[in-house]
Amino acid sequence: MICKKHGFTGQRMIVLPFYTVNKMGNNPLMKDLYIHSLGFFPDAQYHYIDRPYGCPEYLLIYCTKGKGWFETNGGCTALNENQFVILEAQQPHKYGSDPTHPWSIYWIHFKGYKAEFFAEQYNCAISVLPDESSRINDRLKLFEEIYNALSDSFEPENLYYANLCLGHFLGTIRYVKIFRSSAKHKDYGNTVTKLATHYMTENIEKNLSLTDFATYFGFSPAYFCRIFKKNIGYAPMAYFTELKIQQACYYLQTTPFRINQIAGKLGFDDPYHFSRIFTHIMGMSPQSYRKQTSVH
Repeated sequence: MICKKHGFTGQRMIVLPFYTVNKMGNNPLMKDLYIHSLGFFPDAQYHYIDRPYGCPEYLLIYCTKGKGWFETNGGCTALNENQFVILEAQQPHKYGSDPTHPWSIYWIHFKGYKAEFFAEQYNCAISVLPDESSRINDRLKLFEEIYNALSDSFEPENLYYANLCLGHFLGTIRYVKIFRSSAKHKDYGNTVTKLATHYMTENIEKNLSLTDFATYFGFSPAYFCRIFKKNIGYAPMAYFTELKIQQACYYLQTTPFRINQIAGKLGFDDPYHFSRIFTHIMGMSPQSYRKQTSVH
């Protein structure tokens, strides 16, 4: 039987020097999740790997064409097109390409204390099937960014960028539903919410009510409140008040305005009412906040 570890037509691979990998493992900005090696093997006929003692890294195998298999803990599992597996570090495994329909795979060996989190469903085949919102090309473009950054150089900036992209890449399969939905055009309710938050910011100095906001957008107060809270997680007036208190914090830190002046600038008729709300949200009075944070 013909068996090949690599050497496939059109293959690409990068194995980082051991001293670079060690450096990343000791770097506070990279040690959480970092790359050991990665590559792409197209139409990898006769591909076969047998590691009776496993390897020190977690291994992602992402099949984009054809099919193959992997074996862990004595069980053999098929890995088909649009499926991936993450093989556990330090565990014996075997894997290989189907002899008649050889796979094309993207693969990454990775380490770091976050690696186990991304590999929670290790040693099983997981599907990332295409649909109208699958964004498979976006995921593969992200792999290319990682590969190209490391192809150019192993300088710290390239390593930082590549490893940050690694987290994003793994996130696209760990949270595939969010990855797909995040690029969709948002519905009308969310569009109204974005306009409403902008309108609130632009009118932060005014004393506006829920009815004022709803009327401006042509809705009933109840409907406006419902769609706003659904998309933001806050009721409209609670959000508007939070914006005012954030702006108050800015004034307290950077201006000599008196408390009653700040209250007036933010649409509060009663400075004592303003102080009570500020204290409730910030956990301290405006005077105390100014003493702790003022730059003057």
